[in-house]
Amino acid sequence: MATRLKITCLGLFSLLILCSGCVAPASHFVGNTTSPAQPIIALQTGGPHADSWENFDIKIDYQYKQNGDVFEISGVAALTPRYEMLYARLTDLKVYLFLLDKDSRVLQTELLGRSLTGQLDERLQFTRLYKAPPGTVSITFGYDGLAQGMRDGTTSLYLLPLGN
Repeated sequence: MATRLKITCLGLFSLLILCSGCVAPASHFVGNTTSPAQPIIALQTGGPHADSWENFDIKIDYQYKQNGDVFEISGVAALTPRYEMLYARLTDLKVYLFLLDKDSRVLQTELLGRSLTGQLDERLQFTRLYKAPPGTVSITFGYDGLAQGMRDGTTSLYLLPLGN
């Protein structure tokens, strides 16, 4: 009986750890200001409004609609082709949406997608619907990940609102 209880507890603990990695980080970065390298998109009502957001690491093609506090976004995120020349595989990649106030402070963080294949050419497609917090006037994107080198080591890639 004691062995069965230990196995059950171990199984439940493992399940808890697994599920904790699936929870969206709604409170991560809240209150932080965005980096000057993060292009900020001023929200317009109605829509759909389409555009792309890109930097050295990643490109995100998106479209959104906003009606009151209802915010709907869809699109696709992918690493830029530069990574295929320098790296062998993607160890991890998470793409985030940040809902911002008039001072570019994060009001809400949402995980848009996460790499599951480890392939450098993986395209993360997303369609999400959110209730935007009061004071949301703009959005930006961010990411956090690791790429494994062709010969050795890993390189981290990230653009997150870490400043206060």
